[in-house]
Amino acid sequence: MKFLGTLAVVAFGATVISTGVDAALSAGCNTYLTNLGLATNPLAKCRVYTTLGFPGLTHANDHDTDKLQQALTAYCATPACTADQYASVYKDLQTNCAADMIADNQATLGTTVYMWYMSPAQRDAVCLQDAAKKSFCVIDSINEMIARSQFPNDNKNEDDLYGYLQYVTPMLSAKSSNATSFCTACNEQVANIFSNYYKKTPSPISLNFAQNLTSAALNTDLQYQYQSSCKVTLGTDPATFKPTNVTDPASTTKDGKGSSAQALKVSVAGVATIAMAIAGAFAL
Repeated sequence: MKFLGTLAVVAFGATVISTGVDAALSAGCNTYLTNLGLATNPLAKCRVYTTLGFPGLTHANDHDTDKLQQALTAYCATPACTADQYASVYKDLQTNCAADMIADNQATLGTTVYMWYMSPAQRDAVCLQDAAKKSFCVIDSINEMIARSQFPNDNKNEDDLYGYLQYVTPMLSAKSSNATSFCTACNEQVANIFSNYYKKTPSPISLNFAQNLTSAALNTDLQYQYQSSCKVTLGTDPATFKPTNVTDPASTTKDGKGSSAQALKVSVAGVATIAMAIAGAFAL
């Protein structure tokens, strides 16, 4: 389970408490984040994973995707938060916490910033349905991972519904998998949602204070991974996006000379670098 300690509390926008490792947040920033995380705050429903019921929704070794299906059905029937609502949060974060956006506060404030920025794309991704199967794409991807005994990030500690949901929104690489299971229509469509979001709504705040991570950097690596592994171009309008839905594991490398395994080996490196930069936001 990843929901342990202060980092988990801060990641969901609740009261901030200094861990002794991170720098103490200023009083104004601490108060703002506390109020932002209150259930009575109209913005509380804008955080996708908290609205779905995490962390209480899951537990260690939880593979009950029917439960997640029910949560998604209820959540996706509600109105989405508006771009103006998210913009107001980014503006208020900069107003109240600008001086606190330093490397020492990455695990607390940095996590909060990252999760708020990702929420609009996360909502579109978790609510995406496979029209033919009439099922949620993320549920299909999670069930496929469970069937092949693939843990999120190869980490048994992430073997719960939140770990799987986080891993497939979007799936960053074909680690512990192959082109056939990675390049599904659902995975490609979810990745395209994020790529399109990164391109059209760049983050106004660094997504990792220690490494000055930008949404453009995330997009570059995500696009490269899917282009080299799946031969699909991300970043287009989700309404017109056409997935390749690779079923033949044979593909080429960036230079056009290798197998699918080599393509995955080459392309994962860049994605892994970025993923490591944000790992502090999730892994405990």
